[in-house]
Amino acid sequence: MLHNSLVYTNKQTLKKLLMTRSFSSSMTYNVLNKFPMATANGEHYWAEQENSIHQKNRPNFKGDTFHLQEKLPSLPVPELNETITKYLQSIKPYIKGKPEELSRQKLLCQDFLENEGPVLQDRLLKYSKGKRNWMSTFWDNQAYLEYNDPVIPYVSYFFSHKPLPSTHAQIQNDPLLKATAIVVTATKFIEAIKDESLPAELVKGNPFCMNSFQLMFNSSRLPGAPESNRDANIFYSIYENNFIIVAYKGNFYKIITHDKNTKLPLTANEIWQQLYSVVNGKHGQNVNGSQKQSNGIGALTSLPRDQWRTAYTEVIKDPLSKEALETIHQSSFVLCLDLDKTPITLEEKSRNCWQGDGINRFFDKSVQFFVTGNGTSGFLGEHSKMDGTPTLFLNNYMCQEMNKLDPKTFIQETRTPSTKSGELQPEALTFTVTPKVQEYIASAKLQFNHIMKQESLKVWHYNRYGKNFIKTQKMSPDAYLQQIIQLAIYKYLGKQLPTYEAASTRKFFKGRTETGRSVSEASQKFVESWDNPNVSNGERVQLLRDSAAAHASYLKMASEGKGVDRHFFGLKNMVNAEQDNETVPALFKDPLFNYSSTWLISTSQLTSEHFDGYGWSQVNDIGYGLAYMLNKEWLHINIVNKPGYSGLTVDRLHHYLNVAADEMADALIKDSTKARL
Repeated sequence: MLHNSLVYTNKQTLKKLLMTRSFSSSMTYNVLNKFPMATANGEHYWAEQENSIHQKNRPNFKGDTFHLQEKLPSLPVPELNETITKYLQSIKPYIKGKPEELSRQKLLCQDFLENEGPVLQDRLLKYSKGKRNWMSTFWDNQAYLEYNDPVIPYVSYFFSHKPLPSTHAQIQNDPLLKATAIVVTATKFIEAIKDESLPAELVKGNPFCMNSFQLMFNSSRLPGAPESNRDANIFYSIYENNFIIVAYKGNFYKIITHDKNTKLPLTANEIWQQLYSVVNGKHGQNVNGSQKQSNGIGALTSLPRDQWRTAYTEVIKDPLSKEALETIHQSSFVLCLDLDKTPITLEEKSRNCWQGDGINRFFDKSVQFFVTGNGTSGFLGEHSKMDGTPTLFLNNYMCQEMNKLDPKTFIQETRTPSTKSGELQPEALTFTVTPKVQEYIASAKLQFNHIMKQESLKVWHYNRYGKNFIKTQKMSPDAYLQQIIQLAIYKYLGKQLPTYEAASTRKFFKGRTETGRSVSEASQKFVESWDNPNVSNGERVQLLRDSAAAHASYLKMASEGKGVDRHFFGLKNMVNAEQDNETVPALFKDPLFNYSSTWLISTSQLTSEHFDGYGWSQVNDIGYGLAYMLNKEWLHINIVNKPGYSGLTVDRLHHYLNVAADEMADALIKDSTKARL
């Protein structure tokens, strides 16, 4: 695996480059050392000097962002009997009318509590001792780094930015101005991370883990050795790598973002000039002046991970290609210029943010932004080391800052030449595409197109009401929208399906997510009674309220680290922990046990008034992925599925979501009116 020594240097690369004609004597190579991150999160970064040395030289350094990390509680191990009780409650909707099945489940659980369960629980408690987050390594590896399916479409998630207001039309409609604004505002955010001036997040007085904010920039997912069956992540000093990568027509360019002497961010004009040179200058052209053809390297990051690991070992045999990949990994982020695309509809914009053309991307990069030919923009996040709330914060901040720009001033600054403008030239990254590498690229393109053609996507953008109305009904907006989903699925299929909602556990050190089980006895009563003519409107409304309350209660419990699924995940990891070929508990092999966590409906909420899209894929190929936003006056769900596998359509679910949302509001309004009379 690349970078696997305690101190790594480009000496071998330098030696090979010296023997090539393309080597330039002006190129410099620095020895990088491996330093542990100051927050003791178990991660390391590569740098010439420790970050603390750079921080001492920053006059505005505050040290606020991560100063509460030490005070965060450790992730708890739930009590075994409580987990079993919650599990038995959660499966009742799937076995209604089958008392013998419930009896069988109780016997399985009793057997587990009397035999293997306490042994596995004791192992898990011992394993967790001295660890601030016992699940971290298991989860990172098994949910992400050992997961073999390609990150697109199965892992990464996107945000689509709303257009800037009409007052900013000149910026919005000019892709290079919009791209410059994105780079400038993102760099401003990075400066806040460098100064640690971003306050630690507090929710009801409790600190939330800020770990992801130090993993976001100058980082990348990294293919492991082919025999390892696991990827890794690599992090570089945020202080020493003041540049980004621009992807244009499938080629990659290094763009400087800071003055090399003062370390201060460059002006808008200095950024714009470099972007302009990528698009219109000699860097994007062949010797005869024609446009450079894509080298296709970005497509390799769309491969299934085992294939990418094998291809990666082939690519880095060439020293120039290896150096180019390292440069991409070191960069703050990637900016993709999709100037040949002009998405208009919500679906078109979502598709471009999610997948693009599969070539003008580097899907391993933690943070990628996009700008198209008509100025639409968005973000794609690689999921292995961070969840959506930190990147939501980043993108929401950037959109707010772009909205605050004075268009006249910004355009004038962008078009006013700097004394350094002529000195700043983008650097085209060089890859050697051998016949073997070309075979991998061709395969990557074919597989990407095949997979993405299987995916259907439709956006449910509902304008009748939003969370403001829901709050007037004294219900949790999140729990309410989950009831829309439950009712829509039931109207469509006549049954409920196992439904997952991501519950944040950021109140704990390195906390990520726990499962919110949306299907409950209360939700079952609600959906089954809704269209019953013998049930009064008042009764229907009460069942809706009961179901929403039950959902909110479970989600709160899950956020406290006391859900069912992550505990079972930990217990499963304790099987064979002390002896090989240990018998797997009968409960873990039970079909209903496994069906209850087969997430045929996968959901998650991330909301910004500045987005018009947010999404990812279905978790199971016979199910749906439903990413939703709860905005003040509108609701939004990105609906994704594979109709060829599921036999279900995004259009029909879209219809039933409308019906469910309308009927629920009508019932609530009718009930409120009756109460006032």
